Amino acid sequence: MKIIIYLFFVLIMSCESNIESDYITYDCEELQIFYEESVAPILLNNCVGCHSDYSSFEGSIAAIMEGNVIARINLDISNPRFMPLGSEKLSKQDINIIQNFSEQLCR
Repeated sequence: MKIIIYLFFVLIMSCESNIESDYITYDCEELQIFYEESVAPILLNNCVGCHSDYSSFEGSIAAIMEGNVIARINLDISNPRFMPLGSEKLSKQDINIIQNFSEQLCR
């Protein structure tokens, strides 16, 4: 019985650390450069007016990792949850840039 409990504990701990290791660290220089050159201008022009937390690298990462950003910018403009609210749909290129950034966060 002790062995089963021990194995269960090890299994739980290994799953938890695998989840944590799925995310890259935020000190990756290439990711920061990609954010500053490509992602930040899109967020600044379309999101920061209502979502001030998107004005920083860390805030943008947190918002994107929650999953709401990608889902909401891909909604049909007639959907009440569509973002950016009251604006045109982002260009396919801008959506792809944000999607690419999102995919780089999870590995």
